[in-house]
Amino acid sequence: MIEDALRYQTQGDDWVKRVALGGVVLFFGFFIVPLFTFQGYMLEVMRRVLRGETDRPPAWDELGLVDITVDGVRHTVVVLGYGLLLTLVLAIPGAMIIGGGLAGSEGLLLSGVLVIALLYFVGVIAMTVILPVATGSFLRADSIAAGFDRDVLTSVGTNRTMLMAVVMAFAVNIIVSIGSSILGITIIGYLAVPSLAFVGQSAIMYVWGRGFADAYEEEYGEPPLATVTDGTHTGPATTGTASGVDDQTGDSDAGDAGWSDDTDGDGFGTSAWDDAGDGDSGRR
Repeated sequence: MIEDALRYQTQGDDWVKRVALGGVVLFFGFFIVPLFTFQGYMLEVMRRVLRGETDRPPAWDELGLVDITVDGVRHTVVVLGYGLLLTLVLAIPGAMIIGGGLAGSEGLLLSGVLVIALLYFVGVIAMTVILPVATGSFLRADSIAAGFDRDVLTSVGTNRTMLMAVVMAFAVNIIVSIGSSILGITIIGYLAVPSLAFVGQSAIMYVWGRGFADAYEEEYGEPPLATVTDGTHTGPATTGTASGVDDQTGDSDAGDAGWSDDTDGDGFGTSAWDDAGDGDSGRR
């Protein structure tokens, strides 16, 4: 799975151009708007993986830059929502601990700081697990509200397949970080770091997408998004959708359907989860 994810952006004859453009967009991220465009492209990567389209990364010239930028903004709302929620949950006990420490001894204050550090670590772990699931749910229904679907968060977020994907994505991040550190030693290498980051983030979204798709199918007995057929797809599965969330009506970007070569008879990848066993059965 990790190897497939890292090689994902190297598919196709125009992969150098695609990766270079991705690096340019990320390089100009200090203008803020390109960051949303970059994030929107990554969401398109994950959306295609959710549909089983792993053999053709999206080309920049086939995407609407305004559309993917807006998509990036919408997803940022989901991310900030969870960040604010976790901050509030952790800040209240943290403030109480600090207040008690200030009123007591230095030992109590030091203990309070250590507890806050522990709470921060727990928050980071929570976000690491929550964000892939929230992103998958957001893309499944094409809705900000779906990104906060508690049923999907609890079922898919605790699924062993999804948890394995989270670990693999973390491993990809480490590999890319090491590669970026090595490239950053020279000026020429430093200029290539944004393109490497583009490849790395695409790999992470690839892993998230494969993990979410397999875990969702295990829990609900159906894929999160239907595969493309004759240029259209039937939209996301509705099981577990939050009330009031509108289903996605379709996407304009059609591609060849089907998983990559390492697939089983049902169309879902097997190479990533060979060590995971048979997995849990679908939701009863």
